[in-house]
Amino acid sequence: MLKLFAALFMLLDHIGFYYSDALPGVLVMFLRLSGRLAFPLFAWSVARGFRRTHNLMAYFLRMTAFALISQVIIQQSNQWIGLHMEWTNVLVTFSLAIVALAGYRLARDSSRDLIASLRPIPAAPNTVPIRPIPPRFDLKISPGGITLDARTGLVLGSLALLAALLAAEGLHADYGAYGVLTVVVLDAATHRVDEVHWEQRMFQYLLPLNILFLLIRILTTRASVYWAVMQLASLAAVPLMIAFQRDRKPPRWLKYVFYFFYPLHILALCVLRMALLGPLP
Repeated sequence: MLKLFAALFMLLDHIGFYYSDALPGVLVMFLRLSGRLAFPLFAWSVARGFRRTHNLMAYFLRMTAFALISQVIIQQSNQWIGLHMEWTNVLVTFSLAIVALAGYRLARDSSRDLIASLRPIPAAPNTVPIRPIPPRFDLKISPGGITLDARTGLVLGSLALLAALLAAEGLHADYGAYGVLTVVVLDAATHRVDEVHWEQRMFQYLLPLNILFLLIRILTTRASVYWAVMQLASLAAVPLMIAFQRDRKPPRWLKYVFYFFYPLHILALCVLRMALLGPLP
């Protein structure tokens, strides 16, 4: 159900984008504002999918495959109506967000017995330490039974998170590093939904992220900060996330419907645009 709302908001947003020259300004603003709710809803779905999946690599590869397919369809559709696409689509953002989440979880849990078993490293045989030595641990990660020192897990996890953020900016992924961080922040805020006030944490984590995004836009670009200000409307998606927190995992066929809907609805809007109005001015 939550993804249905997200898909609806995304459709409204793209109608406002592709038909902005043919619709009243007030209506365009309403449509684009509605679209600000779509991304955080999809981002939260990715964070939940990360927690629910039984095969993280398959989840990542599926997202990446659809990102590549969508890029071809969306780029060709945009070129057809005269729009040069200088960015990569949002599924690229979500693919990188999966990498970022894996890194964040590894860094966060590298000193705790959550995603792995921490085993004390015994002292060398026939040795007596001169002074007390703090215990050291191995981190045995479940997939593949890889064994890492806990500090190594912290470093590798942090590097994976940083690499995903840099890749999002380098590939000009939709929403960039902000989009990747949104998924990570939502995962962090809802890590323990049984705790008191976890709903408030969603606001408390998302608000600073959006304000930071706004300040960066103001300080680093000469372009209008209009869209950065509008992105604050994404906070209105939090009540929907809370309402559908216990939403059931969708059936497999419906999951693929959403993957296909993303590029195909843009293709349909571009075809309709050419038929009714011609290329973008």
